[in-house]
Amino acid sequence: MVVARLEHSRFWPGAAAEALTAWEWFLRDPYHRLFDPQTGCGIMRCCPDPVELRQIFEAVAHALPWRDAREFRRRLALLDAQW
Repeated sequence: MVVARLEHSRFWPGAAAEALTAWEWFLRDPYHRLFDPQTGCGIMRCCPDPVELRQIFEAVAHALPWRDAREFRRRLALLDAQW
């Protein structure tokens, strides 16, 4: 419910799930370190902007209750280790 309210007020419905999916896809792509915002199309499912994704993740973590936020950050750290 907290994430849904955050998405409604700051982003769009499903933004958190879409950002996580895009981040996982981005990390699996062998060329992810070559991301260039000047040449990307700007569509999250195609050319996700890591800065935009991090902004969504930080907003979600701040909106969650502290225990849920801690678990969210832990899972995100596991993904980040792939960077």
